[in-house]
Amino acid sequence: MGVLGKILHVIDIVNEWMGRIFGFLILLLMGAVLYDTFMRYVFNNPTLWGMDLNKILLLAIVCLGGGYCLLHGGHVKVDILYLAFPRRVKALVDVFTYLFVLAFCFVVVKYGGAVFWESFLIQETSSDSAWEYLMWPVLMLIPIAGILLGCQALAKWIRDLVVAVTGRNSLESKVVKGEGGLRS
Repeated sequence: MGVLGKILHVIDIVNEWMGRIFGFLILLLMGAVLYDTFMRYVFNNPTLWGMDLNKILLLAIVCLGGGYCLLHGGHVKVDILYLAFPRRVKALVDVFTYLFVLAFCFVVVKYGGAVFWESFLIQETSSDSAWEYLMWPVLMLIPIAGILLGCQALAKWIRDLVVAVTGRNSLESKVVKGEGGLRS
């Protein structure tokens, strides 16, 4: 495995572990929803922080799991024609379409990073909540999401480019078989 293969492997490992670790936030989210629902309907005393915590946890799950989802081929796509293509044609189609994914990730990092940084500088707090939590730790998730998803999309783009040019899957992922690591 050359330097490029090692870099792609590190990207795969980082996104795999992000998905494994932060996937457990779903359990915390479920607990918070159950607790808030119980307090609201049984004791008629909803929490002040429940809805805000639910939004933050859901944002964290989505942002920190985007690269993991791409690695495992979990993003929604329409592949009715795509499935009939030979491997090299599929790779060529992905080389073209993943340029849009990379452009999207660039925009998310650039503008999400600017919003995060501004919030950090002014120490912005939530204005529509009784909790009044700092916004920058939450907003920081947006550029992180762009970086994680962008790195995984770049890894897939490089793998697809190699397949499109050579016809061989020489940079296949060692972490996962399938979509993100290319179909064998």
